[in-house]
Amino acid sequence: MTSHIQPPVPSSRRFACETRVVSGLGCISTLANEIKFNKITKPALVVDAGIANAGLLEQWLTQHVSSITPCISCPVNPNLDQVQQGVNEAKSDSCDGVVIIGGGSAICMGKAIAICLANPGHILDYEGNERLKASPAPTICVPTTAGSGSEVSRVLVLHERGRRQEIIVRAMGSEPRVALLDGNLLKSAPRQPLLDAGLDAVTHACESLWSRNRSIITDALAEKALETFLDRFPTALNYRDPKALQDIIEASCAANLACGNTGLALCHAMNTAPDVPLAHGYVNGCTLPAVAAFNRPHMDERHQKLIDRLPKLYRELNCSGSFADGECDENNTELFVDGSRDHPFRHNNIRETTDAECYELLRQSGAVVAAAS
Repeated sequence: MTSHIQPPVPSSRRFACETRVVSGLGCISTLANEIKFNKITKPALVVDAGIANAGLLEQWLTQHVSSITPCISCPVNPNLDQVQQGVNEAKSDSCDGVVIIGGGSAICMGKAIAICLANPGHILDYEGNERLKASPAPTICVPTTAGSGSEVSRVLVLHERGRRQEIIVRAMGSEPRVALLDGNLLKSAPRQPLLDAGLDAVTHACESLWSRNRSIITDALAEKALETFLDRFPTALNYRDPKALQDIIEASCAANLACGNTGLALCHAMNTAPDVPLAHGYVNGCTLPAVAAFNRPHMDERHQKLIDRLPKLYRELNCSGSFADGECDENNTELFVDGSRDHPFRHNNIRETTDAECYELLRQSGAVVAAAS
């Protein structure tokens, strides 16, 4: 038997945006100047492995920047050993800054390296809130997905199998100093990763709108981000229109500025188990329709009208909005619900939840739920 989680009532709300954002088609051409402006003399280049293997760096960057060493390749959801290997490479080359080119995994790995360049010990020493001893090494971020929005976030998330929940390091100063948002970099992204990333950004905007910490400031960002994805994501995904791609990469950034200040909620609370072998954005895209319907009665009318457009968006994306048969089995479902228990994201949801309600939401999303749950 489970009891309702009683969410705390916030007494105040805060908003911060410490990253300088440069946006526009072709703005990656300013990267060399940004490195110089931020007085980084020996950068470590952290790159998404798929980008490095496809030879895209040579297409996107000047020879001076693309030849930076060390060039640290980042896999999807790097574990602690892989992050530490990157830290060791950067330290052995006496790096004094980090340049990140990639999606959420590379951005989080790059942030961890920047922290460890300026702080002693292991990244796990800084798990939790505001535990850094010194400001991280300066970091410049070039996102290559319109999803995580981590380029403006002070949070980094790492996955270590065997743990109940993700590793989260949250500290003011750990956000990149500069983010370059260039929609041209999304043109060559494979369809499924671009779809998953975009639905992650849509979830960020929605979660901000049903967070208990929302404000006028965050609503403005989340509403515009969600409207932009509703209007422009199908064109960006299906036709790779440059202007639409630029619109969604900027909307992804806005969505994170919103949810990074309000905190996330129920979708993300049920997506914190490192042992579930499904892409983060994909899981959010599968659970979002059910969670949106669950939270809808408690939302402002203008926000209800926005989430009522989600079914049309999913149709235009040719996306089912649920797990494939057997994809999320009983074990994965249990890991999702267990990871959500006592998680602050679940407390932050506008509507209280029981474990039974979480199981039911996952069942509605296509997950397999044990009969006794």
